[in-house]
Amino acid sequence: MAALLLLTTLLMISGGVTAFNVMGYANVQYTILYYEYLDQSFKTYPFMGYPLQSDWISLSPLVGFTNGFFSGIFWNLLEINATENILKMATDLMLPLAPVANITNTHDVSFVIMSSFGHAYRLFKQPEYLQIIVTTAGSLSTRYSPNVRCTRSWDSKEGFLVIIDNMMNLELLFEASNQTNNQTWYNMAWQHANRTMYEHFRPDNGTYHVVEYNETDGSVIKKYTAQGIRRKSYLFFKYSFFVYLYFYRLC
Repeated sequence: MAALLLLTTLLMISGGVTAFNVMGYANVQYTILYYEYLDQSFKTYPFMGYPLQSDWISLSPLVGFTNGFFSGIFWNLLEINATENILKMATDLMLPLAPVANITNTHDVSFVIMSSFGHAYRLFKQPEYLQIIVTTAGSLSTRYSPNVRCTRSWDSKEGFLVIIDNMMNLELLFEASNQTNNQTWYNMAWQHANRTMYEHFRPDNGTYHVVEYNETDGSVIKKYTAQGIRRKSYLFFKYSFFVYLYFYRLC
């Protein structure tokens, strides 16, 4: 992966590619995508796509964990090229996500809200954007267990499941805490980070994907992966599988 990134960087440099024209290209491509979903009244958002398929796999604005990324891309573009059109597209894609703030059955609410409303608040400091962030923090905090000292990732009858990905949700709790002086949310995020560092990471600095806890006493039941080829695998196989599948389908 490191070699691939280095090669890509060298090719971009040798081709005279700059950050500006990369973002300009992104602006053109995502504007096309924006109008495609505008025609559908933003009833769905793009979730994922395959190289050999022409249509996106789409999800309801209240379902997919990637839904905030669509708006977030335009907030990033706005910082490079501040135009009314980009601002409108970022806002149009953000506003339908507001009801996500009240969802309590998933930890992914932070991915969605911080990528959209979090970006917008950082840039414009609108109080209504902050209120969405604060409401979402309250929803996410309902998934915290003082015994486990983590927020629950996936709902399951098998135990209290925490995935390494959940670390990316802590930004929401920290930001809401900083803005409201809510020490409880800060402590939740801090405890989750420390427990994850102690339980998820292996001596080789790799991580387990899932740690299953006993919610009653907070003890570890087992550590494993839900997305790898073996019990202890995670990131390498997760991504190498899609590379393999792509090239296999080309043959």
